Amino acid sequence: MFITTEQEVNEIQTMMLAFVSDVDEEHILTGRYEEEELERVNKAAEILGKSPLYIKELHDFSLKDIEDTLKRSINEYGVKYLFMDYIHTSMKILSEISSKSKISGLREDNILFLIGVKLKDLANEYGVFIMSATQLNGDWKDAKIPDQNLLRGAKSLGDKIDYGCIMLNTTAEDNEALRPILARGGFEVPDLKISVYKNRRGKYRGLYLWCKTKKGTCKIIPMFATTYNYELIPIEDTKINISPKIQSSAF
Repeated sequence: MFITTEQEVNEIQTMMLAFVSDVDEEHILTGRYEEEELERVNKAAEILGKSPLYIKELHDFSLKDIEDTLKRSINEYGVKYLFMDYIHTSMKILSEISSKSKISGLREDNILFLIGVKLKDLANEYGVFIMSATQLNGDWKDAKIPDQNLLRGAKSLGDKIDYGCIMLNTTAEDNEALRPILARGGFEVPDLKISVYKNRRGKYRGLYLWCKTKKGTCKIIPMFATTYNYELIPIEDTKINISPKIQSSAF
């Protein structure tokens, strides 16, 4: 289940089509396809239509809305994985929390932390995987180590999560520091770095994951990992085989 809090369903659908078909989203939106792209998009639509993948709009949401949506998706569709667009405040959630706590004028960081706590509690209660995101504060430009201190509004969100990372564009300084690794490994020059600052019960943390992006098809291709000091970390490839039960989709 993908919960969208800002975008419309059709915006999410075209991005999904672009990802599955590997056709640039702009080609889909304009209808200007290159050779065989239309066939791939049609095939992608067929695949998505048969997939147990669902989208729900929650533009002005409360904590109760989130829980009700999750419970309904579990009961009706057997959902095991939930992605919530991103964690932010809303008029409805401000009213709900103020009413329950009998406290007015709660700070934004308090509200964001409570949303994070609720998502974590729901994941534990119902045994489902929940992933979300939030925005960064202005310190990201000068940060030496991108961690929870860069989270806008509530760095305390980092206390509840099992896995935390920050996605940033690479810089000229990054590319210069990576030059020996790129030359030795034959990698393309990355344009995205993911700072993995927390990985509960996992040994890979406190590192950069260097990636190449295909933004037109919403894809991120991990290439290699280093320490924050640009020292290569050897990581073996992991292959995951999944045999899901295909259900009818509400796509």
